[in-house]
Amino acid sequence: MANKNEQKSLSEVFRELERDKDRQVQFYKKAQKAKQESSFMFQVKRRTKKDNVLLVLIVLIVLFTFSLFSRNYIFAVSVNNDPKNKIGTFEKNENPKDVYQILSENISSVHQKEIFDQEEDINFETRYIYNKDVPEGEETTLQEGIIGKKIVTYVTSYENGQVISQDSIGERLLQNSQEEIIEVGTSKLLKDYNIHIGDNLYCLNDVGLKKTIDINSEDWVIIPKFFDVKTKEIIDEAWIKVSFDKKYTGYIQSNLLTSETLTPGIEESSRQAKIINNVDITMELNTPSGLLPSDYERILGNQPSDTNNVFKENYRAFYDAEQKYGINGVFLASIAIHESGWGKSSIAVQKHNLFGFGAYDNSPFESAVTFATYSDGIDVVASWLASNYLNTAGTLLKTGEIASRYIL
Repeated sequence: MANKNEQKSLSEVFRELERDKDRQVQFYKKAQKAKQESSFMFQVKRRTKKDNVLLVLIVLIVLFTFSLFSRNYIFAVSVNNDPKNKIGTFEKNENPKDVYQILSENISSVHQKEIFDQEEDINFETRYIYNKDVPEGEETTLQEGIIGKKIVTYVTSYENGQVISQDSIGERLLQNSQEEIIEVGTSKLLKDYNIHIGDNLYCLNDVGLKKTIDINSEDWVIIPKFFDVKTKEIIDEAWIKVSFDKKYTGYIQSNLLTSETLTPGIEESSRQAKIINNVDITMELNTPSGLLPSDYERILGNQPSDTNNVFKENYRAFYDAEQKYGINGVFLASIAIHESGWGKSSIAVQKHNLFGFGAYDNSPFESAVTFATYSDGIDVVASWLASNYLNTAGTLLKTGEIASRYIL
Protein backbone atom coordinates (compact mmCIF):
# COMPACT_ATOMS: atom_id res chain seq x y z
CA MET A 1 0.00 0.00 0.00
CA ALA A 2 1.32 3.41 -0.85
CA ASN A 3 2.16 5.74 2.02
CA LYS A 4 -0.27 8.64 2.26
CA ASN A 5 2.68 11.04 2.48
CA GLU A 6 4.41 9.54 -0.54
CA GLN A 7 3.77 11.59 -3.63
CA LYS A 8 3.68 10.09 -7.12
CA SER A 9 2.95 11.52 -10.48
CA LEU A 10 -0.46 10.80 -12.01
CA SER A 11 1.08 8.85 -14.86
CA GLU A 12 2.88 6.57 -12.43
CA VAL A 13 -0.36 5.90 -10.58
CA PHE A 14 -2.19 4.88 -13.79
CA ARG A 15 0.66 2.63 -14.83
CA GLU A 16 0.51 0.86 -11.51
CA LEU A 17 -3.26 0.45 -11.86
CA GLU A 18 -2.83 -0.93 -15.34
CA ARG A 19 -0.22 -3.45 -14.19
CA ASP A 20 -2.45 -4.50 -11.27
CA LYS A 21 -5.41 -4.99 -13.59
CA ASP A 22 -3.37 -7.08 -16.01
CA ARG A 23 -2.14 -9.35 -13.22
CA GLN A 24 -5.67 -10.01 -11.97
CA VAL A 25 -7.06 -10.67 -15.42
CA GLN A 26 -4.27 -13.11 -16.27
CA PHE A 27 -4.74 -14.95 -13.00
CA TYR A 28 -8.49 -15.25 -13.48
CA LYS A 29 -8.15 -16.35 -17.08
CA LYS A 30 -5.72 -19.12 -16.18
CA ALA A 31 -7.92 -20.44 -13.40
CA GLN A 32 -11.30 -20.30 -15.17
CA LYS A 33 -10.50 -20.54 -18.83
CA ALA A 34 -11.47 -24.16 -19.44
CA LYS A 35 -14.68 -23.99 -17.41
CA GLN A 36 -15.88 -20.49 -18.29
CA GLU A 37 -15.12 -20.54 -22.00
CA SER A 38 -17.56 -23.30 -22.93
CA SER A 39 -20.26 -22.15 -20.48
CA PHE A 40 -19.96 -18.55 -21.60
CA MET A 41 -20.30 -19.35 -25.29
CA PHE A 42 -23.26 -21.65 -24.69
CA GLN A 43 -25.10 -19.05 -22.68
CA VAL A 44 -24.37 -16.26 -25.13
CA LYS A 45 -25.82 -18.27 -27.99
CA ARG A 46 -29.08 -18.80 -26.10
CA ARG A 47 -29.62 -15.17 -25.33
CA THR A 48 -32.11 -13.04 -27.22
CA LYS A 49 -30.93 -9.97 -29.06
CA LYS A 50 -32.19 -7.79 -26.25
CA ASP A 51 -30.30 -9.78 -23.58
CA ASN A 52 -27.03 -9.65 -25.57
CA VAL A 53 -27.28 -5.88 -25.95
CA LEU A 54 -27.95 -5.58 -22.20
CA LEU A 55 -25.00 -7.81 -21.40
CA VAL A 56 -22.65 -5.79 -23.62
CA LEU A 57 -23.74 -2.60 -21.91
CA ILE A 58 -23.14 -4.14 -18.47
CA VAL A 59 -19.67 -5.34 -19.49
CA LEU A 60 -18.72 -1.96 -20.93
CA ILE A 61 -19.89 -0.14 -17.81
CA VAL A 62 -18.03 -2.53 -15.51
CA LEU A 63 -14.81 -2.36 -17.54
CA PHE A 64 -14.99 1.41 -17.74
CA THR A 65 -15.47 1.62 -13.99
CA PHE A 66 -12.66 -0.83 -13.41
CA SER A 67 -10.33 1.21 -15.62
CA LEU A 68 -10.82 4.14 -13.26
CA PHE A 69 -10.58 2.34 -9.96
CA SER A 70 -8.54 -0.55 -8.75
CA ARG A 71 -10.06 -3.57 -7.06
CA ASN A 72 -9.04 -2.44 -3.61
CA TYR A 73 -8.28 1.30 -3.92
CA ILE A 74 -10.09 4.50 -4.80
CA PHE A 75 -8.91 8.02 -5.58
CA ALA A 76 -8.56 10.52 -2.81
CA VAL A 77 -7.56 14.22 -2.88
CA SER A 78 -4.70 15.07 -0.55
CA VAL A 79 -1.75 17.25 0.20
CA ASN A 80 -2.55 20.95 0.52
CA ASN A 81 -5.11 23.47 -0.50
CA ASP A 82 -3.14 24.75 -3.43
CA PRO A 83 -4.92 23.67 -6.65
CA LYS A 84 -1.61 23.74 -8.49
CA ASN A 85 -0.03 21.26 -6.13
CA LYS A 86 -2.93 18.78 -5.85
CA ILE A 87 -1.60 15.22 -6.09
CA GLY A 88 -3.73 12.14 -6.44
CA THR A 89 -3.39 9.58 -3.66
CA PHE A 90 -5.23 6.33 -2.79
CA GLU A 91 -7.01 4.98 0.25
CA LYS A 92 -8.24 1.45 0.79
CA ASN A 93 -11.75 0.60 -0.56
CA GLU A 94 -13.62 -0.93 2.35
CA ASN A 95 -16.30 -2.46 0.03
CA PRO A 96 -14.44 -3.78 -3.00
CA LYS A 97 -16.44 -5.26 -5.91
CA ASP A 98 -15.30 -8.41 -7.67
CA VAL A 99 -15.78 -7.50 -11.30
CA TYR A 100 -15.23 -11.05 -12.48
CA GLN A 101 -17.82 -12.38 -10.08
CA ILE A 102 -20.35 -9.87 -11.44
CA LEU A 103 -19.55 -10.91 -14.99
CA SER A 104 -19.87 -14.60 -14.09
CA GLU A 105 -23.24 -14.19 -12.38
CA ASN A 106 -24.71 -12.22 -15.29
CA ILE A 107 -23.34 -14.59 -17.89
CA SER A 108 -24.83 -17.68 -16.16
CA SER A 109 -28.30 -16.09 -15.66
CA VAL A 110 -30.74 -17.02 -18.48
CA HIS A 111 -33.80 -14.80 -19.13
CA GLN A 112 -36.58 -15.96 -21.45
CA LYS A 113 -40.07 -14.74 -22.45
CA GLU A 114 -42.96 -16.79 -23.85
CA ILE A 115 -46.13 -15.47 -25.55
CA PHE A 116 -49.14 -17.77 -25.77
CA ASP A 117 -52.94 -17.69 -26.24
CA GLN A 118 -55.37 -19.37 -23.85
CA GLU A 119 -59.14 -19.91 -24.24
CA GLU A 120 -61.09 -18.90 -21.13
CA ASP A 121 -64.72 -18.85 -19.98
CA ILE A 122 -66.77 -15.69 -19.48
CA ASN A 123 -69.17 -16.40 -16.64
CA PHE A 124 -72.78 -15.34 -17.11
CA GLU A 125 -74.72 -13.16 -14.69
CA THR A 126 -77.99 -14.18 -13.04
CA ARG A 127 -80.99 -11.83 -12.91
CA TYR A 128 -84.01 -12.49 -10.67
CA ILE A 129 -87.57 -11.42 -11.50
CA TYR A 130 -90.02 -11.40 -8.59
CA ASN A 131 -93.64 -12.39 -9.33
CA LYS A 132 -96.56 -11.99 -6.92
CA ASP A 133 -98.62 -14.47 -8.95
CA VAL A 134 -96.26 -17.37 -8.20
CA PRO A 135 -96.10 -19.27 -4.88
CA GLU A 136 -93.54 -17.92 -2.44
CA GLY A 137 -90.08 -19.44 -2.87
CA GLU A 138 -90.88 -21.20 -6.14
CA GLU A 139 -88.29 -20.59 -8.85
CA THR A 140 -88.60 -21.02 -12.60
CA THR A 141 -85.77 -20.53 -15.07
CA LEU A 142 -87.08 -18.25 -17.81
CA GLN A 143 -83.78 -18.11 -19.71
CA GLU A 144 -80.83 -20.45 -19.40
CA GLY A 145 -77.46 -18.83 -18.80
CA ILE A 146 -74.77 -19.42 -21.43
CA ILE A 147 -71.03 -19.23 -20.65
CA GLY A 148 -69.10 -17.01 -23.07
CA LYS A 149 -65.64 -17.67 -24.52
CA LYS A 150 -62.58 -15.48 -25.09
CA ILE A 151 -58.94 -15.83 -26.16
CA VAL A 152 -56.49 -14.20 -23.71
CA THR A 153 -52.86 -13.51 -24.72
CA TYR A 154 -50.26 -13.86 -21.93
CA VAL A 155 -46.54 -13.08 -21.62
CA THR A 156 -44.66 -15.35 -19.23
CA SER A 157 -41.14 -14.40 -18.04
CA TYR A 158 -38.66 -17.09 -16.94
CA GLU A 159 -35.34 -16.86 -15.15
CA ASN A 160 -33.22 -19.97 -15.13
CA GLY A 161 -36.31 -22.02 -16.02
CA GLN A 162 -38.48 -20.61 -13.21
CA VAL A 163 -41.57 -18.45 -13.84
CA ILE A 164 -41.06 -15.01 -12.37
CA SER A 165 -44.11 -13.22 -13.84
CA GLN A 166 -47.10 -13.72 -16.11
CA ASP A 167 -49.12 -10.82 -17.51
CA SER A 168 -52.13 -10.48 -19.80
CA ILE A 169 -51.47 -8.22 -22.77
CA GLY A 170 -54.77 -8.53 -24.66
CA GLU A 171 -57.89 -10.61 -25.31
CA ARG A 172 -60.23 -11.45 -28.17
CA LEU A 173 -63.95 -12.28 -27.82
CA LEU A 174 -65.18 -15.59 -29.27
CA GLN A 175 -68.72 -15.78 -27.90
CA ASN A 176 -70.76 -13.47 -25.67
CA SER A 177 -72.21 -14.86 -22.47
CA GLN A 178 -75.99 -14.87 -21.96
CA GLU A 179 -77.50 -13.93 -18.63
CA GLU A 180 -79.64 -16.39 -16.73
CA ILE A 181 -83.13 -15.14 -15.83
CA ILE A 182 -84.94 -16.74 -12.90
CA GLU A 183 -88.51 -15.98 -11.83
CA VAL A 184 -89.05 -16.12 -8.07
CA GLY A 185 -92.51 -16.33 -6.52
CA THR A 186 -93.50 -14.05 -3.64
CA SER A 187 -97.13 -15.03 -2.93
CA LYS A 188 -97.56 -16.54 0.52
CA LEU A 189 -101.27 -16.98 -0.27
CA LEU A 190 -100.64 -19.28 -3.24
CA LYS A 191 -98.06 -21.18 -1.22
CA ASP A 192 -100.53 -21.75 1.61
CA TYR A 193 -103.30 -22.82 -0.81
CA ASN A 194 -100.75 -24.97 -2.70
CA ILE A 195 -102.07 -23.79 -6.06
CA HIS A 196 -100.96 -21.77 -9.10
CA ILE A 197 -102.70 -19.18 -11.22
CA GLY A 198 -105.33 -21.03 -13.28
CA ASP A 199 -106.07 -23.61 -10.58
CA ASN A 200 -109.41 -23.88 -8.78
CA LEU A 201 -110.42 -22.55 -5.39
CA TYR A 202 -113.72 -23.37 -3.67
CA CYS A 203 -116.32 -21.23 -1.92
CA LEU A 204 -116.77 -22.02 1.77
CA ASN A 205 -120.31 -20.56 1.65
CA ASP A 206 -122.56 -18.77 -0.84
CA VAL A 207 -120.29 -15.93 -2.00
CA GLY A 208 -120.94 -12.76 -3.98
CA LEU A 209 -118.54 -12.19 -6.88
CA LYS A 210 -117.66 -8.47 -6.53
CA LYS A 211 -117.33 -6.14 -9.49
CA THR A 212 -114.56 -4.12 -7.79
CA ILE A 213 -112.12 -4.60 -4.92
CA ASP A 214 -114.54 -3.38 -2.29
CA ILE A 215 -116.57 -5.34 0.25
CA ASN A 216 -119.53 -3.05 -0.47
CA SER A 217 -119.19 -3.42 -4.25
CA GLU A 218 -122.06 -4.69 -6.39
CA ASP A 219 -122.12 -8.43 -7.10
CA TRP A 220 -121.91 -9.95 -10.55
CA VAL A 221 -123.49 -13.16 -9.29
CA ILE A 222 -123.89 -15.26 -6.13
CA ILE A 223 -121.70 -18.38 -6.28
CA PRO A 224 -123.20 -21.38 -4.40
CA LYS A 225 -121.38 -23.09 -1.54
CA PHE A 226 -118.68 -25.56 -2.60
CA PHE A 227 -118.70 -24.30 -6.21
CA ASP A 228 -115.27 -23.72 -7.74
CA VAL A 229 -113.78 -20.57 -9.21
CA LYS A 230 -110.66 -20.25 -11.35
CA THR A 231 -107.78 -18.16 -9.99
CA LYS A 232 -106.79 -15.28 -12.30
CA GLU A 233 -104.58 -12.93 -10.27
CA ILE A 234 -103.41 -12.31 -6.71
CA ILE A 235 -104.28 -8.70 -5.95
CA ASP A 236 -102.86 -8.84 -2.43
CA GLU A 237 -103.13 -11.19 0.51
CA ALA A 238 -106.77 -10.11 1.07
CA TRP A 239 -108.27 -10.17 -2.46
CA ILE A 240 -108.11 -12.59 -5.39
CA LYS A 241 -109.29 -12.02 -8.93
CA VAL A 242 -111.25 -15.07 -10.19
CA SER A 243 -113.54 -16.21 -12.99
CA PHE A 244 -116.76 -18.21 -12.57
CA ASP A 245 -118.69 -20.37 -15.02
CA LYS A 246 -116.66 -18.91 -17.94
CA LYS A 247 -119.04 -15.94 -17.89
CA TYR A 248 -118.04 -13.70 -15.01
CA THR A 249 -114.76 -12.22 -13.76
CA GLY A 250 -114.56 -10.39 -10.46
CA TYR A 251 -113.06 -10.28 -6.98
CA ILE A 252 -113.49 -12.38 -3.85
CA GLN A 253 -111.90 -11.98 -0.42
CA SER A 254 -109.30 -14.69 0.09
CA ASN A 255 -110.69 -15.76 3.49
CA LEU A 256 -113.95 -16.86 1.77
CA LEU A 257 -112.10 -19.39 -0.41
CA THR A 258 -110.27 -22.63 0.26
CA SER A 259 -108.34 -25.34 -1.59
CA GLU A 260 -108.08 -29.11 -1.55
CA THR A 261 -104.88 -28.77 0.49
CA LEU A 262 -106.51 -26.64 3.19
CA THR A 263 -109.85 -28.51 3.10
CA PRO A 264 -109.35 -32.13 2.00
CA GLY A 265 -112.42 -33.50 0.19
CA ILE A 266 -113.67 -30.09 -0.93
CA GLU A 267 -113.16 -31.03 -4.60
CA GLU A 268 -115.56 -33.99 -4.30
CA SER A 269 -118.04 -31.85 -2.38
CA SER A 270 -117.89 -29.31 -5.20
CA ARG A 271 -118.59 -31.94 -7.84
CA GLN A 272 -121.59 -33.30 -5.98
CA ALA A 273 -122.92 -29.83 -5.25
CA LYS A 274 -122.83 -28.91 -8.94
CA ILE A 275 -124.67 -32.12 -9.92
CA ILE A 276 -127.38 -31.60 -7.33
CA ASN A 277 -127.67 -27.95 -8.31
CA ASN A 278 -128.11 -28.88 -11.98
CA VAL A 279 -130.62 -31.74 -11.52
CA ASP A 280 -133.98 -30.06 -11.81
CA ILE A 281 -136.85 -29.71 -14.24
CA THR A 282 -135.00 -27.10 -16.27
CA MET A 283 -131.74 -29.05 -16.74
CA GLU A 284 -130.33 -29.53 -20.23
CA LEU A 285 -131.11 -33.02 -21.55
CA ASN A 286 -128.57 -32.92 -24.40
CA THR A 287 -125.73 -32.14 -21.98
CA PRO A 288 -123.89 -34.74 -19.86
CA SER A 289 -124.85 -34.74 -16.19
CA GLY A 290 -121.26 -34.76 -14.97
CA LEU A 291 -121.81 -37.88 -12.89
CA LEU A 292 -118.98 -40.39 -12.55
CA PRO A 293 -119.44 -44.18 -12.82
CA SER A 294 -119.26 -44.34 -9.04
CA ASP A 295 -122.15 -41.84 -8.85
CA TYR A 296 -124.33 -43.99 -11.12
CA GLU A 297 -123.47 -47.00 -9.00
CA ARG A 298 -124.55 -45.21 -5.81
CA ILE A 299 -127.75 -43.86 -7.41
CA LEU A 300 -128.88 -47.05 -9.16
CA GLY A 301 -127.35 -49.73 -6.99
CA ASN A 302 -129.15 -51.36 -4.04
CA GLN A 303 -132.51 -49.73 -4.76
CA PRO A 304 -135.33 -51.63 -2.98
CA SER A 305 -137.57 -51.40 -6.06
CA ASP A 306 -134.87 -53.00 -8.29
CA THR A 307 -135.81 -56.55 -7.24
CA ASN A 308 -134.29 -58.12 -10.35
CA ASN A 309 -131.03 -56.06 -9.97
CA VAL A 310 -131.40 -54.86 -13.56
CA PHE A 311 -130.25 -51.30 -12.85
CA LYS A 312 -127.69 -52.35 -10.27
CA GLU A 313 -126.01 -54.59 -12.84
CA ASN A 314 -126.29 -52.15 -15.76
CA TYR A 315 -125.51 -48.77 -14.14
CA ARG A 316 -122.35 -48.45 -16.25
CA ALA A 317 -124.37 -48.60 -19.51
CA PHE A 318 -126.11 -45.31 -18.62
CA TYR A 319 -122.74 -43.60 -17.97
CA ASP A 320 -121.27 -44.97 -21.24
CA ALA A 321 -124.30 -43.75 -23.25
CA GLU A 322 -123.95 -40.29 -21.72
CA GLN A 323 -120.28 -40.09 -22.74
CA LYS A 324 -120.86 -41.55 -26.22
CA TYR A 325 -123.87 -39.49 -27.32
CA GLY A 326 -123.52 -36.38 -25.15
CA ILE A 327 -126.94 -36.72 -23.49
CA ASN A 328 -127.97 -36.61 -19.83
CA GLY A 329 -127.63 -40.15 -18.42
CA VAL A 330 -129.90 -39.34 -15.46
CA PHE A 331 -132.67 -38.46 -17.88
CA LEU A 332 -132.06 -41.73 -19.79
CA ALA A 333 -132.18 -43.81 -16.58
CA SER A 334 -135.38 -42.05 -15.50
CA ILE A 335 -137.17 -43.10 -18.75
CA ALA A 336 -136.00 -46.71 -18.26
CA ILE A 337 -137.21 -46.82 -14.65
CA HIS A 338 -140.60 -45.31 -15.55
CA GLU A 339 -141.28 -47.45 -18.66
CA SER A 340 -140.12 -50.78 -17.22
CA GLY A 341 -141.30 -50.42 -13.62
CA TRP A 342 -137.75 -50.90 -12.35
CA GLY A 343 -137.11 -53.63 -14.88
CA LYS A 344 -140.06 -55.83 -13.93
CA SER A 345 -142.33 -55.43 -17.01
CA SER A 346 -142.72 -58.40 -19.35
CA ILE A 347 -141.12 -56.46 -22.21
CA ALA A 348 -138.14 -55.65 -19.96
CA VAL A 349 -137.78 -59.17 -18.63
CA GLN A 350 -138.30 -61.09 -21.88
CA LYS A 351 -136.97 -58.67 -24.50
CA HIS A 352 -134.30 -56.73 -22.48
CA ASN A 353 -136.19 -53.61 -23.52
CA LEU A 354 -136.34 -51.15 -20.62
CA PHE A 355 -137.99 -48.37 -22.66
CA GLY A 356 -140.86 -50.10 -24.48
CA PHE A 357 -138.99 -49.06 -27.58
CA GLY A 358 -140.99 -49.80 -30.75
CA ALA A 359 -144.17 -50.85 -28.90
CA TYR A 360 -147.61 -49.76 -30.10
CA ASP A 361 -150.71 -49.49 -27.96
CA ASN A 362 -152.68 -52.15 -29.90
CA SER A 363 -149.85 -54.72 -29.69
CA PRO A 364 -147.21 -53.53 -27.21
CA PHE A 365 -145.42 -56.78 -26.52
CA GLU A 366 -145.45 -58.04 -30.09
CA SER A 367 -144.28 -54.74 -31.63
CA ALA A 368 -141.63 -53.93 -28.99
CA VAL A 369 -138.02 -54.38 -30.14
CA THR A 370 -136.06 -57.26 -28.68
CA PHE A 371 -132.43 -56.63 -27.62
CA ALA A 372 -129.75 -59.20 -26.87
CA THR A 373 -128.79 -57.45 -23.60
CA TYR A 374 -130.00 -54.59 -21.47
CA SER A 375 -126.87 -52.57 -22.37
CA ASP A 376 -127.62 -53.01 -26.09
CA GLY A 377 -131.11 -51.57 -25.60
CA ILE A 378 -129.76 -48.62 -23.53
CA ASP A 379 -127.22 -47.80 -26.29
CA VAL A 380 -129.77 -47.93 -29.15
CA VAL A 381 -132.32 -45.75 -27.38
CA ALA A 382 -129.66 -43.19 -26.37
CA SER A 383 -128.53 -42.93 -30.00
CA TRP A 384 -132.12 -42.50 -31.25
CA LEU A 385 -132.86 -39.76 -28.68
CA ALA A 386 -129.69 -37.85 -29.58
CA SER A 387 -130.41 -37.98 -33.33
CA ASN A 388 -134.18 -37.50 -33.37
CA TYR A 389 -135.36 -35.84 -30.21
CA LEU A 390 -132.80 -33.95 -28.07
CA ASN A 391 -130.92 -32.01 -30.77
CA THR A 392 -132.14 -29.80 -33.61
CA ALA A 393 -131.83 -31.01 -37.19
CA GLY A 394 -128.34 -30.46 -38.60
CA THR A 395 -126.55 -30.67 -35.22
CA LEU A 396 -123.21 -32.47 -35.40
CA LEU A 397 -123.25 -35.21 -32.76
CA LYS A 398 -120.30 -36.59 -30.80
CA THR A 399 -120.45 -39.75 -32.92
CA GLY A 400 -119.94 -37.71 -36.10
CA GLU A 401 -123.56 -38.19 -37.23
CA ILE A 402 -125.94 -35.35 -38.02
CA ALA A 403 -129.22 -34.95 -36.11
CA SER A 404 -132.14 -35.46 -38.50
CA ARG A 405 -135.17 -33.86 -36.94
CA TYR A 406 -136.46 -32.05 -33.87
CA ILE A 407 -139.65 -33.25 -32.17
CA LEU A 408 -141.56 -31.54 -29.37
